Amino acid sequence: MTLTEKQLNILNHVVEDAQAWANHGEAHFGTEKFIPMLLAKVATYESAYNEAVAKDNYQTRKQRNEAEVIAEQEQYDNVGYDVKRRREYNQLNQYEMMFDDKRDGTTTWVDKINEIKSRYPK
Repeated sequence: MTLTEKQLNILNHVVEDAQAWANHGEAHFGTEKFIPMLLAKVATYESAYNEAVAKDNYQTRKQRNEAEVIAEQEQYDNVGYDVKRRREYNQLNQYEMMFDDKRDGTTTWVDKINEIKSRYPK
């Protein structure tokens, strides 16, 4: 399905990939049923798109979603050493490691704890 540039822009404000969305809709519903749905969606979101474009730093839906993912990752990464240590400690099977160390005479558990502490110092 071929969309006009205006339709693409308006739909990209609402969905991540307007062309893929339109192709899927046409394949799922058929051209005759889908075209009225497409036009209705474009009409519904045209004013919201125009308002958003009028503001500085306009972003498409895909750009907004990517920025949100980056912000969430930064929030996850920008925590104190104690939280980072705790995350890694929780991934270890510490009781089993301590049991194996005691049984085998190894220091695997202590070595792993010290590795995490050196990676995230106070």
